[in-house]
Amino acid sequence: MKLLYLIDTLYRSGGMERIIISKANALAEDYGYEVILLTNHQRGRPCFFPLSPKVRHVDIDVNYRLPFMMGRYVRKVSDFILREKPDICISTCGKELFQMSRLPGDCRKMAEFHFSHRTYQVKGQNAKLRWMEKAVRELDCFVVLTKEDALQWKPFSDNVRQIYNPSFFEPSEALADMDSKRLVAAGRFERQKNFQDLVTAWTIVHSIHPDWTLDIFGDGSAKPFIQGMVDASSLDGTLKLHPATDDLRGEMLRSSGMVMSSLYEGFPLVMIEAASVGLPFISYRCPCGPGEFIEDGLDGFTVPVGDVDALAARISEFIDSAALRRTMSAHIKQKSADFTAEHIMPQWDALFKSLV
Repeated sequence: MKLLYLIDTLYRSGGMERIIISKANALAEDYGYEVILLTNHQRGRPCFFPLSPKVRHVDIDVNYRLPFMMGRYVRKVSDFILREKPDICISTCGKELFQMSRLPGDCRKMAEFHFSHRTYQVKGQNAKLRWMEKAVRELDCFVVLTKEDALQWKPFSDNVRQIYNPSFFEPSEALADMDSKRLVAAGRFERQKNFQDLVTAWTIVHSIHPDWTLDIFGDGSAKPFIQGMVDASSLDGTLKLHPATDDLRGEMLRSSGMVMSSLYEGFPLVMIEAASVGLPFISYRCPCGPGEFIEDGLDGFTVPVGDVDALAARISEFIDSAALRRTMSAHIKQKSADFTAEHIMPQWDALFKSLV
């Protein structure tokens, strides 16, 4: 079976790029699919994450973010579909989502959404949300990440399916170091990740626990602003910003907890990966994901979005008790078994076969 993924670029270090490449690799290597990743604006850059030699990556060099280029984009993708004849064409819910009904061929057309219905409400983009609601009605299948989000989309499509993100970390008995006086965070430095709240919360934590450190890994347009906040906060080197890393697992293993201050998510990949090494999560209870995965007080903490004082208090509570950290680590490690690639990828295999 031939699968064609449509995605803007693959040179970024974001969670969506990582999960798309990881799934494509698994589908090609473990399930025998012929997988093509069709980007439109790669600009000659290599993929940030390793791509299996069994997966084809083709770039058509059209920046569809420019409105006058959309017609050219549709023509190039249409020609590609007619030439390659994929069985299933999959949108990753960029602007190509609104063009799916215009694409030719007998292939099934579907989309997978890496954010949530409430994402656009939080961002104030209600008009775009209405367009998406209309677009998904015309698809053969629309896959979302959480049960909460599936309920939000049900009124707009009879073909909504829910599949969690899997962890592709290699199986290992190695566990995060609960004696480490270090917390970690990761993500693109953009508005969504809301790292300014995390810096503010850490200023409070640092005043109580000056011997603990926080390392944030990622790149993005807001990084200079966040670095300015760190410099102005006089945190004495206890909060450091690092480039995006291709060894996030190693950083997790050297930490005792992970923190997240996002305004919205889909189902954060780093949350599942953290769980796989027994790393408890302290997070805003943003839509969607953290509240559905983390059992507050059992395997991590969640607090209301924007409540910086509560975030700092939960981080401090976590730091105060080594016994609490170990208990949470054991619980979240046990839960991670339900989110391995071996558990999740058969659901994608079954879905694709049911469509064709």
